[in-house]
Amino acid sequence: MAEKIKLARHRNTSYFVRYDADGSNRQWSWAGSRNGKIDTKEVPKEVVEWLQMNSVCFDKGELVIVEDNEFTKDVKDGIVEIETYENNTHSKEEIEKLLGGNINKMKAELKKITVDSEKQFVIEVASALKDDLTKGKLDFLSEWMGVDSDILFD
Repeated sequence: MAEKIKLARHRNTSYFVRYDADGSNRQWSWAGSRNGKIDTKEVPKEVVEWLQMNSVCFDKGELVIVEDNEFTKDVKDGIVEIETYENNTHSKEEIEKLLGGNINKMKAELKKITVDSEKQFVIEVASALKDDLTKGKLDFLSEWMGVDSDILFD
């Protein structure tokens, strides 16, 4: 039996993979997270290796390797931009905790995010929490996105 790796889509938009490197045409589709439920799929190890070599889905945090064991550690070691991967793969719960915590820590962590879709994910989580966030945090988020806060959180 081929080894499988669980990949999750933390962001709330869908993601699609078409794999045809071995002559077959296999497809996987992640619906994205909804109502706190993360969409997770098991894919063969060779697909994950192919994704590492032929896409930026890990570097950009589009897909997240779920499990932490020796097997997945080797896979993570193969990610070229591991720091970028780690800075752009937040779960909704991690973002909520970050937004609810210290503003200076929030600023420092958010400045590490480099992928637009991850930034948009942060803003969508913040929009749901906007009544609980301070004006300073909302102002920082709007400045961080380069959009007026009246427009961003309307």
